[in-house]
Amino acid sequence: MLTQLNNYCERLDFSFWSEPANALTNIGFILVGMLALSLLNRGDTKPLSLTILAMFMVIIGIGSFLFHTFATRWAMLADIIPIYIFQIIFLFAYPRQVLKLSWVQTSLCFVLYIAVVLGSKYLPFSLNGSEMYLPTIAALVVFSMAHKRRYQTYDRALMLGSVIFAASLLFRTIDQAICSTIPLGTHFLWHSLNSLVLFLCWFSIYRYHALLETKRDAG
Repeated sequence: MLTQLNNYCERLDFSFWSEPANALTNIGFILVGMLALSLLNRGDTKPLSLTILAMFMVIIGIGSFLFHTFATRWAMLADIIPIYIFQIIFLFAYPRQVLKLSWVQTSLCFVLYIAVVLGSKYLPFSLNGSEMYLPTIAALVVFSMAHKRRYQTYDRALMLGSVIFAASLLFRTIDQAICSTIPLGTHFLWHSLNSLVLFLCWFSIYRYHALLETKRDAG
C-alpha cells in the first residue's frame, strides 16, 4: 500500500509537490461540489441522492489530491474508489428519478454497463488506462436520448457532459504519449474538464427535481 507510483508526465520524483498542476486542479471538484451543496440549501429540492453526489464531488477532489501528492497505492484507492461510488449512485439515480424506470429495469441497465466496462479491457488497443471510461460517454448519450423519448427533449446537460467528457478523456489518454513534447503533460486538463462533467451529471437530476418543485408551487 505504501509502494510509490509514477504514472504521469508531470511527476519527476516522489516529492509531495512533484505534480503541482495535477494536484491543484482538483480544487475544481471541491468547488463544484460546494456549489451543488449551496444550490441544495437554497430550495426545498433535497433528495438524498443529490446531497450524496454533491458530497462525493468534494471527496473526489480530496482523494485525487492525495494521489497526486503522495503517489502511493493507498492514495490511488482514495482517488478511484470515490469516483466509482459517484458513478454507481448516478447510474441508479438518473434512470430511477428522471427516466422513471423500475428498479428491475435500472438494475439491468447497470449490469449492462458493468459488462461493457469489463469488456472494454479486451479492446485490441491501449488508451493509457482510459478504456474503462468509454462506456460512460455512451451511458450519458443513451440517458439523454431516453430523456427525449420520455419528455420530447434531449437532456442538454448530459449531452454537453458527454462532449466535455470525451475531450477530457482525450487529455487523460495522451498524457504519457506527449511527455517529450509537453513535460507538464495533459492530465491536469482531465481534472479541470471532468469536474464540469460531474457537476453537469448532478445538475441533470437537480434540474428535474427543481422543475417538479416549481410545478407544485404553481399548482
